Amino acid sequence: MKLNFTRFSKKFIEKPTRLTLYKLLSCIILQVFLIQNVVYAAYANGNTSSNSLGGNHLVLGLILYENTSAALPFEVQVTGKVVDEKGESLPGTSVTIKGTTQGTVTDLDGTYSILTPEGATLVFSYIGFETIEVPVNNRSQIDITLKADVSSLDEVVVVGYGTQKKINLTGAVSTAKGEDLANRPVTNMQQALQGLVSNLVITPNLAGGEPGADMAMSIRGLASFEGSTAPFVLVDGVPMNLNDIDPNDVESVSVLKDVAATSIYGARAAYGVILITTKRGSTGSRISFSSNVGFSEPTIWPRLQGGMDWAHALNDANTNFGGTPPYPTEALQRLERNLANPGSAPGMLPLAGADDWNILNTGTFGVANDGISDLLMRDRSMRQKYNLALSGGNESINYYLSTGYYTEDGLLRFGDESFNRFNVDAKIAAKLTKWMNVEFITKYKSENENFPWNPDYGRAWYMNWLSKIKFGTPAKYPDSDIWTLQTRVEEWKNMRQEIRNNQIVLSPKIDIEPIKGWVTTAQFNFTSEQIEDTRFAKQFPWVRPSGEIALEPQSRQATQYLNDLIRNNYFSPNIYSSYAKEIGKHDFRLMVGYQHEVWNYSNLYARSFFMLSDAVPSVSTSVGDQFVRDAKGHWSTQSLFSRLNYIFNKKYLLEVNVRQDGSSRFEPSRRTGVFPSASAGWIISQEEFLSSSRFIDLLKVRGSYGKLGNQDVANYLYVPTLPIRQTNQWLFGNERAWAVGAPNLNSVNLSWETILTKNLGIDMAMFGNRLDLTFEVYETNTEDLVSPGSPLPAVLGSPVPKRNEGEIRTRGWELELGFKGTIGSNFKYQIRGQVADYKSVVINYTNQTGLLSTFYKGQVLGEIWGYRYDGHYQNQQEINEGVNQSFIFPGRWRPGDFRYKDLNEDGRINIGDNTVNNPGDLTILGNTTPRFTYGLNLGGSWKNFDLSIFFQGVARRDWSFGQSAVFRGPAAGPMHNNVLEGHMDYWRDESSALGPNYNAYFPKPYAQFFGENQKNYGMPTDHLLQNAAYLRLKNLQIGYSIPKHIAKKALLTNARAYFSAENLLTFTNLMFFDPEALAGRWYGSGDAYPLSKTFSAGINLNF
Repeated sequence: MKLNFTRFSKKFIEKPTRLTLYKLLSCIILQVFLIQNVVYAAYANGNTSSNSLGGNHLVLGLILYENTSAALPFEVQVTGKVVDEKGESLPGTSVTIKGTTQGTVTDLDGTYSILTPEGATLVFSYIGFETIEVPVNNRSQIDITLKADVSSLDEVVVVGYGTQKKINLTGAVSTAKGEDLANRPVTNMQQALQGLVSNLVITPNLAGGEPGADMAMSIRGLASFEGSTAPFVLVDGVPMNLNDIDPNDVESVSVLKDVAATSIYGARAAYGVILITTKRGSTGSRISFSSNVGFSEPTIWPRLQGGMDWAHALNDANTNFGGTPPYPTEALQRLERNLANPGSAPGMLPLAGADDWNILNTGTFGVANDGISDLLMRDRSMRQKYNLALSGGNESINYYLSTGYYTEDGLLRFGDESFNRFNVDAKIAAKLTKWMNVEFITKYKSENENFPWNPDYGRAWYMNWLSKIKFGTPAKYPDSDIWTLQTRVEEWKNMRQEIRNNQIVLSPKIDIEPIKGWVTTAQFNFTSEQIEDTRFAKQFPWVRPSGEIALEPQSRQATQYLNDLIRNNYFSPNIYSSYAKEIGKHDFRLMVGYQHEVWNYSNLYARSFFMLSDAVPSVSTSVGDQFVRDAKGHWSTQSLFSRLNYIFNKKYLLEVNVRQDGSSRFEPSRRTGVFPSASAGWIISQEEFLSSSRFIDLLKVRGSYGKLGNQDVANYLYVPTLPIRQTNQWLFGNERAWAVGAPNLNSVNLSWETILTKNLGIDMAMFGNRLDLTFEVYETNTEDLVSPGSPLPAVLGSPVPKRNEGEIRTRGWELELGFKGTIGSNFKYQIRGQVADYKSVVINYTNQTGLLSTFYKGQVLGEIWGYRYDGHYQNQQEINEGVNQSFIFPGRWRPGDFRYKDLNEDGRINIGDNTVNNPGDLTILGNTTPRFTYGLNLGGSWKNFDLSIFFQGVARRDWSFGQSAVFRGPAAGPMHNNVLEGHMDYWRDESSALGPNYNAYFPKPYAQFFGENQKNYGMPTDHLLQNAAYLRLKNLQIGYSIPKHIAKKALLTNARAYFSAENLLTFTNLMFFDPEALAGRWYGSGDAYPLSKTFSAGINLNF
């Protein structure tokens, strides 16, 4: 790089891209130029010489704007001034020559000077103002007035049963664009939305990162004692699962948060609404194709401890409670030989006196060095996503047809573990007359999942067992290609589950506008879904020491087949009519509507044993016991709704909603509820005292209050039912008798749960709409929650019926902030961040004694109660002189066990009455609720290159792993006691082969799942409490768009290629596990399927 410092005339600069710093000296500007090809003239002793600099040169200069008359042939020196509509100068306005990269920017007075070729057109652009193009036409003076770009303020947002200008919204609504979702290599829409919208909390559920797994969603942390708190999702006005659609088909997303925004949807919208609008056809024919192919690997995967340390740790865990070491000297010697030379010593030995192996089912005594983790799990798995869309039309008719395909493999090397989804989205719309439009929407989804299964543990079992497979487990039997039982590979191959899900949506729609402003819409939604869950368990082989191939289970009678067929049908007519009229300064909009919903469910379940043939698993080819049952369900709603919007003088806003809902889920006399809401707004920036501000483009305050009903409780709670079951006490004809029991008590007074919401918000836009801000505070009281009723005398002999007696209060806030701008004429950037927080408190719950084992009044949801850690016992004297801890464990306490603080100073450690008023030595240690969830989106483009960086995280969250066998390591018992690298920091004295470790993190381990481990793991402690906060680089994407003049030669309107990385980096202090995947299914948390780090490449082509 050459550094040149010179005084040069601006007219000699060709093709600069500039980063400008303003230092005012009348007409002198200090600038930095990054120049690829500069022609400059140096004025020295009155002589001029020209030079060409190739490559990149940094030229730092004081540029004097000179009135020079020496113009080059066929070029025109143009000067002028750029101002806004108020006559104020606009410094930093980009002035470029159309079709080139040549340009300049205005100085602090808004003036500019540029050398233009003959016939040139100048392009004037400034963030927040409309871009204009002006032909030069041999003029030397061109003054420009730029108009404010009101498009961002006039942005139309999809709301319930219609649209509104964003500037006129009085409810809490956040939005996302389809372009923010489409190019990420994610499985579904939930993953695509994660972190993009404030207070839309999306976290992995119990399935973790399994291929095709759904995630848990909530808006603003709203809670309930029973039932789902997931938001209501509508796609083009049709209730659907968020993951039933292809992200490539999405045009926009609106998240409705407060009651003012959601109340129009009534009982279905108690916990928020997500509105998805998919793409539609438009004038002209278009074809678009997108493809994304990549591979995934675990984000965070616990690393097994190997080698001799692993065996010594397990020996310590067994001998610590007086057990026999699983790895005696002979076994350690074999392990040492295998570590030095894999396969040089037997990985397992025959059991004396039997044709079996001296190895427990979990492989405790294996001493092989087969690299078992690498053999069972892939380093990475493939995922692919394709979408092809056709669209077109004219003024009378348009169409859109999209097909998408997604496939993902799991991380298991053996046994098919996969997820496939095929989507179709089709729309056709026609303008039949000047006053009638019709549209027909069809959506189709087909999903297929394959994975291992276990009759005893279900789908989750294999990740749990993976966490138990030990370092020394032999991979295969000697001289055989059959995998050992301890690896579970043969089991994975022969015990399978497949789920097929097919869904079709039909939605005809008609709009009638007989007079201007009066539109009546009728939309009829029909959804049919069929889910078929098929499972079978075959016999699988293993090899005895004699070489005989045996089968598990030993009897074919234990083989089984299961088929579970579910059908869901949903029908809903929606008819609503709206009228809009503007009279002077008054703008009125009124809507009234009717909705009816009917949902029917049916289930047919069959299970059979003793399959005659493994080749054709079915009920008809099974001759053992057979079980068949069915189930049916139904619910319906009927609703009337209305909305009034009033705007005065374009600055005072009012909206009133009223909805009456009736639900079949409640007793007939209590089925109907009326739920009103009101919201108001004031656009302060329209007032005279702010309308002349150069900096504030929008300042609006708004507030809302209202209530909603929630019907998401179980069906038929008010109906007494008679339990029917087969008894074991009575036999008739050698068969168990069927018995009918007495019905339980039921409350006929069960009715709506009620959600009362207050919301206050402020919206701002500044500096030509370059900076925008939204801040909200809210309070939601969920009253009349279905919960246990008041206690009744035990002599009644029936459980207490449920009542509407619970209440939860949630308070929170959220902030969204964005900034966009340009540097020079080619570099554009945008920054958008959001952060939110909430806390939910139990206001009322039937718990008269205040037991800590259930909800109680004043409880902050997510609380973790436990003991305070007071160090490790180091010797027997400390134990003898310490407080009495026999309540926790009545047996012997040993050096290396935890010592707890006697908070109530009564000389003993216990839980008191286990109540709020007498918790003994228990105290609140932390809270599992994610606090201060945040996201940060950075984006920029330079010429044809674009870059986006997305961070997402949680600033505060506590987690106690409790009974998690994986977290406890060698202290987890013989069936679970794997050893991870972090587990080696456990207490031990000189008797351990690993040497003493008195200042350890973990306590002395005991290879008993319960037993003596209850001393250290029976209750949470602050010492083992984990910080589950994290910051994650959620997505990094780099793209390049082919220049349009090149794309045009290939019949393309545009073409883009990109590289994308998902979950690329994670910063956390959490031990062992991914902080997003804590909801494990078995034996506590932490053993869920790992989340994926994905690297992919993709293309977007438009014809």
